[in-house]
Amino acid sequence: MSLVICSNQDSDAEAVTQKQSIFKPYSFRNALSSTYTIPKNSQVALQSVKYNLNGTFSISGNSYVLYQYYGETIDADVDETIQTNSTATPIRTPILDSDNDEVVELTAEELATQLQSQMNKYMFHPNLKDLVTVLVKRDATTNEFEGFVIKYDQYNDANTTIPATSSAEDLNYNIRITGDEDWTYDGSTGTFTSGEDPLYPQAIILPEYPLSAQNGSFVVDFSDANTSFVDWGVGLSRYTQTFDESGTFQPPYYSEELSGENVPNEDFFYDYVVCGKSGVLKVYHTPCDSASLLPDGNNALRSVELDYSGYDVALNYNLTTNASSFEKVKFTLTGQQLTIQMIDAGDRVYDLYSYNSSRVNASQVKAVSQPIWNLYPVLYIEADEFSFGNTLVIEQFTACLNLQTWRHDRPDSSYYQNCEIKNNLDRCEEIEMRAWNDQNEAGRDGYITYADIKTGSNRVIDLENYLIFEPSEVYSPSTGANTSRLLGFTDSPTNNYDYGTSPTDTTTTRIFTSTTVPKLLSTKSMFVRLDNFTQQSTNARQGNRSNIIAHLPRFDGQVETGRIYHEPKSLIFLDLNNSNEMKINSFDISFCYSNEQYVTALTGQSVVALYFRQKPS
Repeated sequence: MSLVICSNQDSDAEAVTQKQSIFKPYSFRNALSSTYTIPKNSQVALQSVKYNLNGTFSISGNSYVLYQYYGETIDADVDETIQTNSTATPIRTPILDSDNDEVVELTAEELATQLQSQMNKYMFHPNLKDLVTVLVKRDATTNEFEGFVIKYDQYNDANTTIPATSSAEDLNYNIRITGDEDWTYDGSTGTFTSGEDPLYPQAIILPEYPLSAQNGSFVVDFSDANTSFVDWGVGLSRYTQTFDESGTFQPPYYSEELSGENVPNEDFFYDYVVCGKSGVLKVYHTPCDSASLLPDGNNALRSVELDYSGYDVALNYNLTTNASSFEKVKFTLTGQQLTIQMIDAGDRVYDLYSYNSSRVNASQVKAVSQPIWNLYPVLYIEADEFSFGNTLVIEQFTACLNLQTWRHDRPDSSYYQNCEIKNNLDRCEEIEMRAWNDQNEAGRDGYITYADIKTGSNRVIDLENYLIFEPSEVYSPSTGANTSRLLGFTDSPTNNYDYGTSPTDTTTTRIFTSTTVPKLLSTKSMFVRLDNFTQQSTNARQGNRSNIIAHLPRFDGQVETGRIYHEPKSLIFLDLNNSNEMKINSFDISFCYSNEQYVTALTGQSVVALYFRQKPS
């Protein structure tokens, strides 16, 4: 029997994690000055081990998850549920996007950077996207690590932009095109011009940037099309890449059959539209309606005509005579509330529709819910070989210009796109089939009040930011949330934030701060390998032979930073399978995870004591 002590260096004084050469704390070689002889038929076991965790976080693919929720507060005490009283759903946010077992070792600063990137990736509201920041919180005097600070800011600039020429996409073909002989769009002037193709109405969407929900406005001059007595439409819509049998781009749970004649034209989809239809001013939107179901008994989105009586414009206003000389239509988005106005030749403004929670559903358009957070301009002109060349002109569009390196058709561009590309549109359908979006319900105000902009100094959209670190029955689904300890938040779900103050933060910044100091530790199991010997073990997870000789189990409350010691209660001896004596010149030691990846979170001195013996007869 003999004991062999192996170490990468003499002490913990030198604590360089990624030390180069053969003396790294997680992989080192001890060369011998003379040959060491191991008798035949010997065995080896781990006697004890000492190592140092350097205060990094060890994260593998999908091992840590939180959820972001941006919507209405749910009061479970009065029987409210997310399915009836919310326009949103929690958004799963993994700290690391990966389907493999690769482990990433991150310092506190690196984890903050990674978390910030992921939270921006999965925060789909366009006024918040790319405005999430995550910082490390440290003691001002000692600089000791105290947790994290998560900040949500909101874009509220009123800068006007006109969608670029290249952003125009046709809504009537089952392939995406950006302009052809049937129509033209000029982004320098905002002018959409109809062509002479009689087969399709010309309808386009302009998804360069979404409309801002911080009083974002969209103004279009329709006078040319209207005075030519052709049907036209100006609206807002989500972007969808799914098309039906006829080639019309629309959600798969939208029904043309149920919509019937309540459309400007059945060959293009919209969420909201103001149109001139056969010389009459119409407003349509696309909620669901449980009073009119599909043949299979399922509900679906359908186009519904809005009763806009009671405002400044007479219902079914005659656009042919156009006694009020209306020339423009204006949409304004304030939180979840959409205001629609008509503007006459003297730039006087008339309300066509504005949100009023006391009005019945027939006089209320649907709320801007999570699937349609991203709304883009839609323009439509009916044309044929005898009547074409008519125009609609965009005069104003207040876009979310905070979006960085952004494309409308990527899975991280919007919640709807994320679900569509990942074949999870049933999640969007569930939200849009909720009772508050049902045209058959007596009043949506019994479920939700459409969010406005808060008054006072903190002029944010009046929806709540919640962070979900552990599974919640109220804010569901939030399966797999497990980051309370990692990030240092004791409450979950939590909307316990403070507003920023100038000049440090803007007054629209909501700030979450860790309530406890997170443990800088790894929850991954570690193993010790003896790399240059002939013992045999099998890593079944990897499906191959391994040089692992022992497992270093970890238990809550036991594994933190600094020096850690482990001594097995019972020695597990592995055969070296040596029928003859072995002459050894070195001992090669390493620490690994279950996927055989080095544990680079180690620092300073690592010590491994090996126990050799001849196999008992």
